[in-house]
This record gives sequence, C-alpha cells and structure tokens, in this order.
Amino acid sequence: MRLQAWQVGLDIQAGFARAIAVQRRRHGWQLRHWWQHPLPDFTLREGILHETAPLIAILSFWRKTLPARLSLRISLPAQRIMQQRMVAPDARMQDPARSAFIFSHAAKQFPLGVEHLVMDYRADPCGDNQIVVTAARQQEIMQWMECLAQAQLFPEVIELTPCALQVAAHAARLPGDALLIHPLDDALLWASPHSLPFQFGLFDSTQARADAALSDLIRSQYRAGALCATEAYYSGENPPSGMQCWSPLSAISQLSAPLPANPGDFAPAVGLALRPVDC
Repeated sequence: MRLQAWQVGLDIQAGFARAIAVQRRRHGWQLRHWWQHPLPDFTLREGILHETAPLIAILSFWRKTLPARLSLRISLPAQRIMQQRMVAPDARMQDPARSAFIFSHAAKQFPLGVEHLVMDYRADPCGDNQIVVTAARQQEIMQWMECLAQAQLFPEVIELTPCALQVAAHAARLPGDALLIHPLDDALLWASPHSLPFQFGLFDSTQARADAALSDLIRSQYRAGALCATEAYYSGENPPSGMQCWSPLSAISQLSAPLPANPGDFAPAVGLALRPVDC
C-alpha cells in the first residue's frame, strides 16, 4: 500500500520555530519527525515578521531534512488576527452573495478596507443567529508566504493558532467544554473549548504570572464561560491554579523516542499536522 505523505505542522512564534510531522498508518497516526529551533531576537515581534533572512536560513536547513513530498500547514500569529461578531444575514441568501454581504458588512468594523483583508466566517453554534468573522491582513500573509517560499516551503493550509490548539485538544480527547490555555514564547494564549463557540484572547506574560485567578479571568472574557468545565487545560509546565497539564502527543498513537522534553510546547504544531486539508 502506498504510504501517505507526511503531514507537517509548522508553528513559528517569537522565540522558537517548532514542527511536528505525522503519517497516517493502519493503526492511527505515527510521529515521523519533530523539530524546534530558537529564533534570533526581533525575528518576530507582536506577531509581525521583521528580520526574515535568519528565519529563511533556518527553515532552508530544516527543509533539507524533510521528504520532497509533504503536506505543510502553518499558523498565523494570534496577535495579528481580528474578529468581529455580527447578526447572520437572511438564511435565504445563498453564496456567493451571502459571503460578499458578510465580508462587506464586517469590513466596516475593521481598520482596513475589504481589499486589504483575507476573511473567513463561521456560525455561532449556540444558535443565537450570530456569526464570527475573522480577518487577517493580506500583506502580512503574503510576507509569510514569500518567506517560506524562499526556504522551498509551500503551505497547503493556513490556520489560526487557537484553531490549531482546538484540533490538537479534540484529537487528544480533552473534554469538549474545557478551556484551553497555551503559553507562547512572549504571551499566554487562551482558546475556547473545541465544542463551544469560538473565541480566543491573549495575555501579556507578566500579567498572566501576576494574576492568581487567571482561569476565572479568562472565563469572564469568554462569552460562553458559564458553559465551561471548572478545570481548564494548560499545554505547558507548572500550570497556574485551576488548570491541568496535558500533552498534545497523546493525540498520536505511535510514538518513538526521543521525544520533546516539553511536549506541550508543540500543541499548535500537533493541531496543524492533524488538521485535514480543506476540500
């Protein structure tokens, strides 16, 4: 039987680039490769690429360790993602008119015109006739794509970091009502449970360490916080009070040593690797 291509999730944050590669086998996912590399200071600041030459050199060297054929998935920094909520249009309106109406209406709430944005939307599963519109700056996406192309990396999927976190949590069979908290290299990211309405937020690292009731603070920011389980799940070491550690590698059935010392660091990369390609 012909083996499927490696599915590679690449997560680039302010301090590190991390990747996970998996391959589907008869008895589940097999871990084929993991990689992490520290990035020079100021490569990425507040989610914006600044110094691309060192990053391209690092990624080019890494690319040579991978098979020629692969399915690459990357994430967009959460700091650069914009979101707006709006009432869903009349259900009788069909695409493409429906999408055009939603994007035109939502763009008025964003700081840039619709021609400068890449947007997507999803229905709110709570059934209150709301939709969530997510937008990223087209120029910044192009900058990422050009940087990766110079390293001979061509993504099939571009995903949001909090969505990748949700995919990993779902694959690891975390409770569907559990808030997800992930320590980034320069911030703390929280994401809604994978079975509840989508929302995410960021805390400054200093603020996160100083707040003893961080879990309660996140629930107060999440519009469906009352539906969440008491215990949140933290993909990192030394979880704050009220949070439980989890390993995203538990979503992969076939593992072999050596494994990362801190598996939680790879949660977004695991989610990206396991995410299916859009049809």
